[in-house]
Amino acid sequence: MSDHYREDYVLGQKSNGYLIKQTVTTLEATARAIADGSIATADTSFWDTLAEQNTRSE
Repeated sequence: MSDHYREDYVLGQKSNGYLIKQTVTTLEATARAIADGSIATADTSFWDTLAEQNTRSE
């Protein structure tokens, strides 16, 4: 969100780098789990407890 029309929504450079690193880490872990087959037995039950997003930024 470095280019959001509302200035108070724009993330700083440090936050943007953190989000990129977080995404890369997640994708690498997912790729490893697919490759070794452990994704089939991953415990994803916590997803049922996550709050649903009811709004969307434009």
